[in-house]
Amino acid sequence: MGGCTFFFFAERTGLSAPQITSLTHGATSDPCWADERDRMLIEAADALHDSADLDDELWHRMTQIFTGEQLLDLLMLAGWYHAISFAANAARVPAEDNAPRFADVRPA
Repeated sequence: MGGCTFFFFAERTGLSAPQITSLTHGATSDPCWADERDRMLIEAADALHDSADLDDELWHRMTQIFTGEQLLDLLMLAGWYHAISFAANAARVPAEDNAPRFADVRPA
């Protein structure tokens, strides 16, 4: 992995190098995800990205940990991220110079 530029955002969110690698090349079962809440958020983000939906089993598990307001925030945040990505990609907005990219992460 690169120098401090790559870790600019990761450091601000508290992500470790193994977590960054896991997000790009791993799974929620990786040992770097000790917190069930973190694992569930990643699983939900992946499901929303892949199918634009959460299955009943995941939704039920999430309602045991998150409030209704938190679940709505998660759904809206994922939706806004997609909307912004669609608009930026279609409008050919150039990537920021020196911005870290998940594609730069290589599995160990």
